[in-house]
Amino acid sequence: MELATFALALTGFILLALAMKRHREQMFGKGRDLPLSRLARPAGFALLGLSLLPCLSAYGLSMAVTWWLGLLTAAAAPVLLLLTYRPAVLGPLGAVAPVVALALLLAP
Repeated sequence: MELATFALALTGFILLALAMKRHREQMFGKGRDLPLSRLARPAGFALLGLSLLPCLSAYGLSMAVTWWLGLLTAAAAPVLLLLTYRPAVLGPLGAVAPVVALALLLAP
């Protein structure tokens, strides 16, 4: 469940980065405005909130929140580093991370 939480949080942070014009230009080049960029911010916050659910299903409330906060930190670090050094990688990573999260959530 920790990997599913990580993948959901990673996707949420990538969507929050896409919601900012500066980071969107870093990832996709200048002049590219994505038609769904206005939905990226609420979707990013929603995924960050939903990333708590796998932790809640695996642990009690206090341990779930502790794990969740640690995994949020762990998911934010790669987004921060990739935005700094390799922003073009975040586009493909943002496409793969939700698929991985869904596969992990549906796995028995």
